[in-house]
Amino acid sequence: MDKRIKILIAPLLGLFIGLISGCASTSPDNDQSTAWVTTWATATENIREGFWMSKGHFPPKPLANDTLRMFMRTSLAGETVRIKLSNRFGKQPVTIKKAHISKAVTPDASAADGEIDLSTDTPLKFADSFSVTIPAGGTIYSDPVHFNLPALSVVALSLQYGQIAEKPITGHRGARTTSFFAKGDAVSNKNMQGAIRKDIWYTATAIEVIAPSSKTIVALGDSITDGYGTKYNHHTRWTDYLATRLAHNPKTKHIGIANVGIGGSSSKMGVERYKWDVENIQGAGYLIIFVGINDIVYGNNRSAPFVIDNYKKMAKNAREQGLKVYGATITPMGSNVTKGEKEAVRQQVNNWIRTTSVEQGIYDGVFDFDAIVRNPNKPTYLLPAYAVDDLHLNISGYKALAEAIDLSLFAQ
Repeated sequence: MDKRIKILIAPLLGLFIGLISGCASTSPDNDQSTAWVTTWATATENIREGFWMSKGHFPPKPLANDTLRMFMRTSLAGETVRIKLSNRFGKQPVTIKKAHISKAVTPDASAADGEIDLSTDTPLKFADSFSVTIPAGGTIYSDPVHFNLPALSVVALSLQYGQIAEKPITGHRGARTTSFFAKGDAVSNKNMQGAIRKDIWYTATAIEVIAPSSKTIVALGDSITDGYGTKYNHHTRWTDYLATRLAHNPKTKHIGIANVGIGGSSSKMGVERYKWDVENIQGAGYLIIFVGINDIVYGNNRSAPFVIDNYKKMAKNAREQGLKVYGATITPMGSNVTKGEKEAVRQQVNNWIRTTSVEQGIYDGVFDFDAIVRNPNKPTYLLPAYAVDDLHLNISGYKALAEAIDLSLFAQ
């Protein structure tokens, strides 16, 4: 049986490149020759005291005056680059003494000693200064810099902090790559041998390239999109596999992807964080909504209409932004189906996604992820070959999701 997802296509929407709002730096021009497009991004989280999801995710050592090196896998190629840094949830200013971008020596460099290719080590400036202070609640861009960035590159961002309060701190818990915490100024160290290690990102929220004919897919989801169950330091989220397929297809190599999944996110949270995590993605052209399982499993008897209404709100926002919108069905919940009417809610939601969402023009098409990864002999469960637990996929499952997506939807 061919499991390729069947896509229902609605009338084509016009696309545009939105400007980032609320930035401390100058926004990009509308001119196509300076069209900034996101090649990597992550959703920002408020890592704070008193929130159970923040437990264990604070910096493992003080950051002030010391260096943090983080690794990210980009999607789109480019030759002019800038980064976005955020102090969105901080209560005090954050000072960056130095910021460097460089290429990793190997795709899994963060699995070893965080080694970089020193010939690519490039200092970044902010309004022509090597240091910058990000105000509480603020976001800032680096100045554009020439940096040869092939598609699917793994890069290192090395930040030497000055003043910084570590609680609360803006970051992302689900980095799935190892970051390195070194003493003093280590931004240009070849490797980070002896540094403290932790799988987390702080402060960095996006990498952008000038790519006038390109667009970015924004994947809004929960821990399944954020990559729970992946192989750490090997870039095996479903969005990573999709990025590889897009880059290797001549008709879609102009399409990047921004993963804004957050572990524990619900459809309600998706609505609440839409403006920051989707509208602020530079060069966005498409939105994939793959969220809702947490509403059903953990949402205190949330109904199908509740989840569907949130989908409609996100889709409305996306259409106002000029994006094409695709929805993905909710994957199996395993043993959680025994809890009340949860499976009935999932089926109602999925039926709406498969039929009504496109008929009513809410979505431009549907990715039937449920059909791809469910066990045909026990359809309320994931296929054992794809599962790490009742809810989450392994790398084979994530690859199956990516391979089932019809790339012609993103071709020009």
